[in-house]
Amino acid sequence: MGAYIHMSFLSTYRVLPRFTLVDDVLTLDVSSNKPLFGTGFHPFSLINAYSTNTVDHRIHSVPPEVLFPDLGFPFLVVGDLNIHNPLSDPLRHFSPREISSLTPYFEKAAESGFALLNPPGESTRLPLVGKARPSVIDLAFAKPPLLPLIKSWEASLRSTGSDHIPITITLTSPSLNQKPARPRWADTDWETLDPIIKGFKVGAAPSCPTPPKLEEWMSESLNHLVALLKEHTPVSRPSHHSKPWWTPHLTILRREYRKAARAARKNDTSHMREIAGTSRAGYFKAIKAAKNKHWSSFLLAATPQSLWTAKRFANGRGQPPFPSLPGAETPLQMNNVLLVYFFPPKEPFSPWPRLRPHKSAPRLKTDERAAALSKSSPTSAPGPDGIPYSTWKQVNKINRSILLQILAPLVLLGYHPASLKGSKGVVLDKRGKPSYESPSFFRIIVLIRTVSKTLESIIAARLVAAPQLRGLLHPNQCGSLPGLITYDACLTFTNDVKTLHRPRLKVSSLFLDIKAGLDNVDNNTLAWILREGGIPPTWSPGFCLS
Repeated sequence: MGAYIHMSFLSTYRVLPRFTLVDDVLTLDVSSNKPLFGTGFHPFSLINAYSTNTVDHRIHSVPPEVLFPDLGFPFLVVGDLNIHNPLSDPLRHFSPREISSLTPYFEKAAESGFALLNPPGESTRLPLVGKARPSVIDLAFAKPPLLPLIKSWEASLRSTGSDHIPITITLTSPSLNQKPARPRWADTDWETLDPIIKGFKVGAAPSCPTPPKLEEWMSESLNHLVALLKEHTPVSRPSHHSKPWWTPHLTILRREYRKAARAARKNDTSHMREIAGTSRAGYFKAIKAAKNKHWSSFLLAATPQSLWTAKRFANGRGQPPFPSLPGAETPLQMNNVLLVYFFPPKEPFSPWPRLRPHKSAPRLKTDERAAALSKSSPTSAPGPDGIPYSTWKQVNKINRSILLQILAPLVLLGYHPASLKGSKGVVLDKRGKPSYESPSFFRIIVLIRTVSKTLESIIAARLVAAPQLRGLLHPNQCGSLPGLITYDACLTFTNDVKTLHRPRLKVSSLFLDIKAGLDNVDNNTLAWILREGGIPPTWSPGFCLS
């Protein structure tokens, strides 16, 4: 037996290898002065074993007492144990000899509190020759103190040439492994919220405030409203173990199957084995039927927007490539490299001393806010606060004055608060790249608060409606204008090419993709162009400030 340990791990923790009197067993004892992996335990042990059949095929070379010691700290047992079990390989037919061989090991594991990590039916050995079927003989067990640290068990690595599949078990700190609670906005208690929202009052906005004062007023009003919405919305804690197709009926069948399996191991008779086999077959047949029913109902309810989701589920997708950026070894360093690439540092703007209302700026109207919300997509991903458009639509339906009172002062003063510019970025890889050693092979999706995007939509509609704007744009401008799409740009382009071809002129086309064009718009130049073009004062310059 052998083990390879990364030097960075050895620089942080103490590792002591131990060999027992039993052959083919290696124990690694990991310890530290501080609690390990974000838990309250200082020691951690790992047993790697290779257990082979003896002459009579009933006793293995590594006894159960050696594999599963009675210890109370985090403990992991892995290895090629050459043991077949219904929990790890439910579709296999087990002979009485195999049942008698596995029983002592799983009984000892249960007595010592070990839990099996292998997913049911995930083969770990694929015979290279012969007619033997794939099997599950490489097993992993963990003690309860270690279970919160188990992030994943995967057999997705490339073959090493052996008939055994490489297995990756990922451990992570409980604070990192635990996914945050997710509000179930579809189940918000609007019946209780209705009178609260109707009576909600927004404090009077300051008339000529400084930017910090306006920030304080807006944050206090908006945060109070968001807190009320989240208080009356149930939450769910997503887990990679949860299955959307699982039903209460399957829970009952699983309980009965495990009960029958335990009875068959305790009373090894043909009648009990027949009952256990029937229970097992019914349980896994019900699982298959539940999966098919869930998939069929998903396809029947598919919309043009969700067809791509169905295609992704059907085809699957491999593990996304992990960045390998020069000079970035830790996740924090990679995060900083990507941030600098996507958002280059800019010179800080001088702070505004005091905000004053624009006298010629039109006041925000109720129909403008309603039109902006009606055009928003209910499936659009929310920003850092997690509030979707559907929730704001319901708030606006109950009390039409809340959003109007919060957003109107921002439009009148021409200022976009920094708290509304906070965003959540999701970095995705660009498919088909030869390597991922440069930030340019990744793209970022920035998720902004939906209330901020509602304000942007209102201002965009005002700019588009301004007749003076037409004189500032090229006649063939198609982007961000209502009624014009990419198809119009293609038609304009082909028409210009054909027009120039008639007098036998040669035509060349130049397509440019300006990197980070919108991110580098000069605020002063934009304000000057709008002012010279006669556009009424808006909050656009304030929006462009960092």
